[in-house]
Amino acid sequence: CLDRCKIAMVKKQPKQEPIEKSPWEGKHPDPLPREDERKVRAVVKLAAPVCTLLEFPLDCTPSTKISYVVDRIIDRHGGSISDLSVCVNRFHPEEIVQPESTLQQCGVFGGDCIIYYDFVPRSGALLQ
Repeated sequence: CLDRCKIAMVKKQPKQEPIEKSPWEGKHPDPLPREDERKVRAVVKLAAPVCTLLEFPLDCTPSTKISYVVDRIIDRHGGSISDLSVCVNRFHPEEIVQPESTLQQCGVFGGDCIIYYDFVPRSGALLQ
């Protein structure tokens, strides 16, 4: 009976062809870093009037949002300004960038850049 069972088992199993394995099987790409390792050295300047006392350096990355730069500018002014206009590498009313834009979207991929800003002063700002 054992011999017949073995023969029956052999007959029931279909013939399996060897499966070709992909040369990439088990190999995973290196994960992309979450931190942007590119560096930008921005010099933030008041567009007009030119005043070197209001210039300051800002180390950041191309993925830095303009809103972050705006927050640093407001901090430098002690919170006394708002409604900033910001341009990258050239100040022109047609080139004002939106706060949600990144430096990379403004054409800065690394290295040095100049960020110009302008604002309308608040009335009575010194009294607040």
